[in-house]
Amino acid sequence: MNDLWLWLFGLVALISLAVFLFPMISLFPKPALAPKKLELPPKQLPAEEMAEEISPVLPQRVQEEILLPHHYGVSRLVAVAKDPRWLYAYWEVSATTQQEFIKKYGQDEWHNSRPVLRVYDVTGLNESNSLTGHSFQEIYIDPFADNWFIQVGQPERSFILELGRLLTNGIYVRLLISNKVSTPRDSISPRLDENWMWLEGLYPNPSNWCYGTSSGMLAGREEQNKN
Repeated sequence: MNDLWLWLFGLVALISLAVFLFPMISLFPKPALAPKKLELPPKQLPAEEMAEEISPVLPQRVQEEILLPHHYGVSRLVAVAKDPRWLYAYWEVSATTQQEFIKKYGQDEWHNSRPVLRVYDVTGLNESNSLTGHSFQEIYIDPFADNWFIQVGQPERSFILELGRLLTNGIYVRLLISNKVSTPRDSISPRLDENWMWLEGLYPNPSNWCYGTSSGMLAGREEQNKN
């Protein structure tokens, strides 16, 4: 009997607690949920227009004119002065020149011979004996190279280059001859222009020298007229 009274008392307490708390819960409304962000469809880029801006489609004729060929089919050796102590050379050995070499010396010699650059110092020499030179140096180059930097170490000198091949028996065969090139000086020119005068000769009195002012110039002219 006592247990029944306890159960009834507990049930009444729970009901009273619920009745007391329900008004308090209703005073605090639930926070409103943020509206769900609308998903916009992905922006469609004009693929063809963008491609034309980055890499415009040119007519075939224009593309052929823009592209520079790696070879021109002309045998030549060109030398230029890089600075007072260095030269730069570039060359091309055409198929015709190569076939002439193979016809005379054989296919094996073309593959087994060593390409050589000869640098002749021809300062003050005329064209008739320029290839004898005061002296020359040999530079063994890479078989696949078509340009080379050459250290001559001599300012104000003239040079002519040769491109050849050194055969397996030690014979040197010349293929190409370059233009004549001269290295510039590595100092200030000693020449003075006679059209210009020193300021001391025009205005002997330093107090009358003009440094960008008209008054000084007039004073200098007056001093010159007095003299």
